[in-house]
Amino acid sequence: MLIRRVAALAAVVVAGACGPRSERLSMRSENNSGQNGFALLTALSANSTRVEVDLSAPLDRQPQPAHVHEGRCGEIGPIRAGLDVLEASPAKPDRFVSTSDVQLGLEQLFSSPFAINVHDARDLSLYVSCGGPP
Repeated sequence: MLIRRVAALAAVVVAGACGPRSERLSMRSENNSGQNGFALLTALSANSTRVEVDLSAPLDRQPQPAHVHEGRCGEIGPIRAGLDVLEASPAKPDRFVSTSDVQLGLEQLFSSPFAINVHDARDLSLYVSCGGPP
């Protein structure tokens, strides 16, 4: 009996220590940019998600706009949320990074197709990286 109680308590402690739910998405280079990386989406609340994007740096090093769009890579729809621009990381100079808190819950994001797009700084119609759920 005591063993069951200890096991149940341990399960509660482990479940509470897991922290907020996160999803990691692969970001793939588009239009020969060479900018691959990942996006980490972390639930902050039922209506808020942190989106961290980490890509290999572009050659021209200009800040790059990024958005969460409806649709999938290759079939991009309207913008669902703007993200902070990607810029050189002081800690990792060969990486471009951005951290944004968006007013969309993680469950809300995953309830319909979406993609994270990063745009070329010189030509916003040109995508340099895209990622989304499989």
